[in-house]
Amino acid sequence: MANDLRAAFEHACRLAIDRQADVVLAPGDLFDYETAGPDTAEFISRTLAGLAPIPVFIAPGNHDSLRPRSPYFDEWPENVHIFTSPEFESRPVAGMDCSITGIAHAHRGITERLLAQPIPAPQSRTRILLFHGSRDGFRPSYKENVLPFSDAELLAQDFTYCAIGHYHSYAEITDEKGIRAAYSGCTQGRGLDETGEKWALVGEIDAEGRVTLERVEVAQRRIVRVEVDATGARDSADLFARIDESLRQRARTQDAVYVFLRGLLPAGIEIDTAAWASRQPCFSATLSTSGAEPDYDLDAICRESAASPLRSAFVANMRERQAAAVDDEERRILRDATYYGLFALDRRPLEPRDVD
Repeated sequence: MANDLRAAFEHACRLAIDRQADVVLAPGDLFDYETAGPDTAEFISRTLAGLAPIPVFIAPGNHDSLRPRSPYFDEWPENVHIFTSPEFESRPVAGMDCSITGIAHAHRGITERLLAQPIPAPQSRTRILLFHGSRDGFRPSYKENVLPFSDAELLAQDFTYCAIGHYHSYAEITDEKGIRAAYSGCTQGRGLDETGEKWALVGEIDAEGRVTLERVEVAQRRIVRVEVDATGARDSADLFARIDESLRQRARTQDAVYVFLRGLLPAGIEIDTAAWASRQPCFSATLSTSGAEPDYDLDAICRESAASPLRSAFVANMRERQAAAVDDEERRILRDATYYGLFALDRRPLEPRDVD
């Protein structure tokens, strides 16, 4: 995956050269402070130096924040400017009536609502704001809340365009003037929270300050998540045919694919996930059956008290406990425990459930 991340970064930089960009903006998280080694910073620095004379502006985020011994304190190419202040500061773009205003996260992150007050904007014709922040109402639960802002707070600022980092999916913020801000997202997906196409943004600002954005895919490898309904599958061949048809429509040979079965999985179907994965033409393939419900008729099992008293008593007891559960999470755990117990009684192989 490290090679994929570097390839996407290089692709984005070549795109800037090919499109003859006037400026390159990086709103943070170019690397992860906790895991990046010296070679990572050296690679980024060398690649950005290759953009010269195109100026590059970096606003460190929460993952690449200005902590002690940060690579951002080292010497960087002359065409690269790194914002180092925890307050907004502005820099002119040489040879253009344009300014970039940016801010740096130090240590962990900025929690104040700095956009709640007007940010001083230079008098240049084109004023660009560059920062790493959390848009209200859109923050994923796993993302740290850093430099929070609302759409209204951002749109009230006197900037032509705002380039924002932190969220890993593309999003625009617009008003009657058109596009006022955007998250480009990450350039290369790394897991199931970063699926699909990943882009670099190529933007233009006309003489009237109108912004247009083009999304250009720079990731050579997509993370593809596919859900397949197993209900009614006659046998393993039928099930794998359904899976393969879904992949033909969505995955490429260079992609990393994750398939999750849903619906009812007939008890008689044997699934050799390793053998299936080895046959796939894509870069990597993972198949999970944990989300499919085993095709047990629990009502019928409860009525089998004479023919199969242990199975019948077990299921009846577990259903009573589910009915008395205090919340959905307890009910889910008891439901899964019911299936685990039936698998054990029927001597079927066990697979952890709800791991995705």
